[in-house]
Amino acid sequence: MKIDKELEIAFIRAIQKTSNERNKSEKKAIDNRNEYINSQFKWSTELDEKLLRINNKLREEEKKVYNQYRKIEEQCKLMVANKVIKDFNIEVESDYWNNKHYKKYDPKVYGNPFYINTWDGFVGFRQLEEEYNESCSNTVGGMSFIPQDSLIAKANHCYSFHHLYDHSDLTWFDIYNIDEIWLEIKVNYQFFSKIK
Repeated sequence: MKIDKELEIAFIRAIQKTSNERNKSEKKAIDNRNEYINSQFKWSTELDEKLLRINNKLREEEKKVYNQYRKIEEQCKLMVANKVIKDFNIEVESDYWNNKHYKKYDPKVYGNPFYINTWDGFVGFRQLEEEYNESCSNTVGGMSFIPQDSLIAKANHCYSFHHLYDHSDLTWFDIYNIDEIWLEIKVNYQFFSKIK
């Protein structure tokens, strides 16, 4: 695949910000770069197999995070009930790393994730369920450029993987470039009081 250096640099800098932090020119930079990448995109068996591995690894990590999230949530509720804290907030962050491609265009990416996601629906959507539900609805099969007989089109997708292809500004090229994932649970204990 041919990479346009200027488009790639602008994309990498913009993707480092959350979507609500980006200005119009950064959003346009993402759109221009993604259109360029998608115009050259070719499906392959290697790509398909790697996407399936990413989906499976994310599912494994999600299950661990979900179980710990539930334990932390119960501890926090108990702390609120015992008036140790006033309230709490739990956030799950997914960090996606690649130390090969993106650092060639922006050295600041080296040693840092190229994309951070702080929305993980697998916790939010499943808050009422006691057990982790490992599959999200698969919407990839309806996308015309993905072969219907591909491994990833036939697979059940975990929530984090679904978010990558359906709710982020990443292309399949970017998702393919993921070579490490980190999922982090961040807890904020909240203390406050009113002043009369």
